[in-house]
Amino acid sequence: MRRIRDEIWGDIPVNRAMRALLETEAMQRLKGMRKLGFVSGSFPSAKHSRLDHALGVYYLTGMTLKRITDSGAYLEEHEVQGALAAALLLDVGRYPYAEAVENIALPEVIGQKELSRRWIEDSEVARVLTGEWNLEPHNVLRLVARENDLPIALTPTEHLTRDILFGSLDVHTLDSLVRDAKGAKASFALVNAEGLMENLRVVGQGNRALLAVDEDGAGALQSYFFSRYLMDYNVYGHHALRIPHTMFARAVQDCIQDEIFAFDQLTEKDDAEAFTFVQESAPHESASAILTRRLSERRPYLRALEIDPRHHSYTSLIRLKADASWRRRVEEAWSRYLTRYRKGVAGSFDILIDIPNPPRPDVSLRYIRRMPLPGERNLTDWEGLSGINGALNEELALPLHRIRITTASQDLANSVRRHAEELFTIAKEVG
Repeated sequence: MRRIRDEIWGDIPVNRAMRALLETEAMQRLKGMRKLGFVSGSFPSAKHSRLDHALGVYYLTGMTLKRITDSGAYLEEHEVQGALAAALLLDVGRYPYAEAVENIALPEVIGQKELSRRWIEDSEVARVLTGEWNLEPHNVLRLVARENDLPIALTPTEHLTRDILFGSLDVHTLDSLVRDAKGAKASFALVNAEGLMENLRVVGQGNRALLAVDEDGAGALQSYFFSRYLMDYNVYGHHALRIPHTMFARAVQDCIQDEIFAFDQLTEKDDAEAFTFVQESAPHESASAILTRRLSERRPYLRALEIDPRHHSYTSLIRLKADASWRRRVEEAWSRYLTRYRKGVAGSFDILIDIPNPPRPDVSLRYIRRMPLPGERNLTDWEGLSGINGALNEELALPLHRIRITTASQDLANSVRRHAEELFTIAKEVG
C-alpha cells in the first residue's frame, strides 16, 4: 500500500481503489484549484489546493469512522466505503475560484448538485466507483449534496455520514480550519482535531444515530468554535482576500450577461484555466478585461466603506446578494450619480459591492455531561456548554456580516465616503 505525505495529517495510506479515483480527471482538476482562491497578495504561503483538502477530509472521515466502530457501533463495509468515497469527492462540483464564481446570483448559474452529478455519474468517476469501490455512483452523490439540495429518504447510516462530512461534526470545516490556518500562518486558530475525535461518541435519538462529544472533549469543542470565529474574522473575511473575489466575480458576471461565454464553459476548468479564459474572451478595454488585468498586476480595488447589520441601510444592501443583476444596477447607478453631479469620477465598474455569505450555522455537535446541571437534559447543546446564548452569539457575529464597498481609486473612495448617505438612498430606489 502506498502513502501520501500530507503536511497536516502526515502519511495517508492509498490503496488501489483510492489511487484509481485520484487519477481521474475530476480529482486531478482539484489539484489546480486553490482552497483560498486569490491569496497571493494577502496570504502568499497559503497555496494548498482543493485536492489537498479532499485528502484531509478523507483522512478525518476515516478517523471518525474508526472511532465509531471502535466504540461498538456496527457499519457495513459498503457503508464505510461510501463515506470515504464521498469524502474524496466532496468538492468535485465546485467552480474555479469558487468563493467568487459561486456567489454570482444569476439564473444561468449551474448549481453544485448538478456539477457534482456530472462528475460522479457521467464521467470516468462512475466507472471507478462501480469497478474499484463496488459502489453505486448515485448513492455517493446522495452523500455529497449540500444542505439546499438534501436528498429525500436518507438511511440512518447516510444521515450519520452526512453528519460527519458537513453536519454536526463537519470534517469539511475541520480540515479547512487546520489547513487554512497553517497556510495563512494564523497561529491564533488552534483547533484540537485529535482531541475532538478521541472524545466522540455515538448516541441514539429516535431512529437516528447522532454524534456527540463527552465531557473530556469540552476544550476541543470550544477550540473548534472559537477558531472558526477567528478564521472567519481574520482570514476568510479579510479584505485582501475578499476584494479580488469581488473583482473576479464582476468580470465573470459581465461576460455572462453580455453573452461572451456561458457559465457551462467554466465548469471543467481549474483556476488558472478559468482566469486565462476570462482574460482572453473579454473584449479589449471592457470591464472584464480591465478587472482581470488589475488582478494579474496585483492592483486590487481599495476599501471605501464598511457597514454592519446595525447600519440603517444594511437591509437595503444585503438583499442584493440574491440578485447579481440588481447589485450591478446599483453599482452603476452610484457611478453615474457621482460622475454626473461632479462628486467623483467613476466608470460603470469602478464601484463594487462585496456582500458577505450568510452566517454559519451554530455548532450543532452535542455535548455529554457526566453530571448534568440542575434542570438540564443530556445531551446538551453548544449554548449549554459555553453559556453563549443567541443574543450574545449575534453580537459576536456582527463583524463577520459587514458589507464592504470598494473602489478603483483612492479619490473615488473618498468621494464614496463623503456622499455615502446619498448613495444609500439611491440603492433603495434602484429596482
